[in-house]
Amino acid sequence: MNVPHGLKRIVLIGFSATGKSVLAPFIAHRLGWESIDLDDEIERTAGRPIPEIFQAEGERGFREREREAVVEAVGRDRLVIATGGGAWLHAENRVLLADGGFVITLEARSGTIEARYSAAEEDSAEERPMLAGADRRRRIETLKAARQPFYALSDLTVHTDDHVDDAVDFVLEAVQRRAAAVLQSKSRLRDMRNGPGVAPPPIHDYGPDVGCIVETESAQYPVYCGWGLLERSADVLERINLPGRVFLIVDEAVFDTHGATALGSLEQVGRTVLSYRVPSGEASKTLASLSLLYEWLSSHRAERRDVIFALGGGMITDLAGMAAATYLRGMPLVHAPTTVLGMVDAAIGGKVAVDLPSGKNLVGAFYQPRAVVSDIAALATLPSRELRSGFAEVIKHGFIRDEPMLGLLDDSADVLLSPAAAVSDESCRQLLVDVITRNQAIKAAVVSDDERESDLRQILNYGHTLGHAIEAVTGYSAVLHGEAVAMGMVAVAEIGCSLGLIDEQLVARHRRLIERFGLPTQSPPGLGRVEILEAMSRDKKVVGGKQRWVLLDGVGNPIIRDDVPTQIVGEAIDAVVGPV
Repeated sequence: MNVPHGLKRIVLIGFSATGKSVLAPFIAHRLGWESIDLDDEIERTAGRPIPEIFQAEGERGFREREREAVVEAVGRDRLVIATGGGAWLHAENRVLLADGGFVITLEARSGTIEARYSAAEEDSAEERPMLAGADRRRRIETLKAARQPFYALSDLTVHTDDHVDDAVDFVLEAVQRRAAAVLQSKSRLRDMRNGPGVAPPPIHDYGPDVGCIVETESAQYPVYCGWGLLERSADVLERINLPGRVFLIVDEAVFDTHGATALGSLEQVGRTVLSYRVPSGEASKTLASLSLLYEWLSSHRAERRDVIFALGGGMITDLAGMAAATYLRGMPLVHAPTTVLGMVDAAIGGKVAVDLPSGKNLVGAFYQPRAVVSDIAALATLPSRELRSGFAEVIKHGFIRDEPMLGLLDDSADVLLSPAAAVSDESCRQLLVDVITRNQAIKAAVVSDDERESDLRQILNYGHTLGHAIEAVTGYSAVLHGEAVAMGMVAVAEIGCSLGLIDEQLVARHRRLIERFGLPTQSPPGLGRVEILEAMSRDKKVVGGKQRWVLLDGVGNPIIRDDVPTQIVGEAIDAVVGPV
């Protein structure tokens, strides 16, 4: 093929998963040129994959590396360049790539992009950072719409929903017909620099260690996950623009081990910090405790611009979150969970509540935080029982959304249950960060799609129906939340088996993995079916007098049923708490 005079490069732009990396080498082969993928070049020079670059350096750091890769690439001729989805948004990149280059937008429908992304995800645990932590289809459509005016500046648009060969032929024919005239245009580069007349999507520079982003109808916020993050508490508040006084609400046991770290970080930069210690345990999650918090906030004349910083496990997440949601009709809230349960579940999604004697979480609200700060170092001081309890929620996520993770948990249980080793063992530290981040992304994706538990979010209650009942009848003290959920998962697995949804092998897998993490599959002695059923009847998930059960129709496929026969429910309860 005769290449038009002056053509130095062909540049492929477009949204993620439209086929840029796939098409570039085919086009280059037909021309006798070379091809490069800018994302691959960025990873090569950084020595780490792109998700890790985003986590360590934030989006701004990644964009700086992307700019350097563009400069390096345009120094070479006879090259087909596959760009990252966001490279074309920036004027300097556009001019560099278009000067001597023929620019082609690859376009595909949102459904095609989502399907390709899902297929790629099966082969890799890495998520595309700009799509992580939110409902994927909505995030694709939102980002594509924002970027479309910039992609429209290109010299050609090629749809790639169908066969690669057809797209390659179309590109080469267009290059031969149109490239010469395009390169002679006197206004083209000026138009590239000026852009489409709208601002590019903003960079939310949340900084390093962002594991995922929650994006609901009411809020968008980062979920940080890394080692030593409490030492950077002040930096987090600065990045999310919370300048007021800090009202630190902390579990009294956590204050002794981690309170000074958070306080030191905040006071070192001149922040005013007032602290309130809450007695440890679920028994503190009451209206009486909430009333005392209100009195404390009032005594210090807390204002709406001040920040409630919740440091502790699930109890603190709920209690402090409830105070933030209701005092002055809402104060900025930052969660700093110090337990596995808090990190992967309670701190993400905006559900805050207190208990009543008659049931768990019966008084509450939906109130999203401004950020979640998960310092994995806090797990190194967590009591063993609390640590094991939190992994019940991780196991739950595996059964409802992530079957490959179940194998990882089985293989790595001993390491995950020894976080103190991570203080000196980098591989152990990274495993903990990876597993916690993976679960945070699962929770973030679900709550981003269903903020108020109207549909999809109900799947997160897998094992919780019976679990909450066990907590209630034992007074929220004898059994930890994760222990109760573990028993609840055994019960719903038995129900699923009785209904023919799953087989006995999967029931046994529940029991084996739960026991692998030192969690109970049998309740303490003294409980019976009658009191459990009574507690379940007061559960907030009861609709029209019918108990709603989250069951599995196979791993990764949760369903909701309200027609489970009473006899099957009774038999499942007996399997966990023993017969009457």
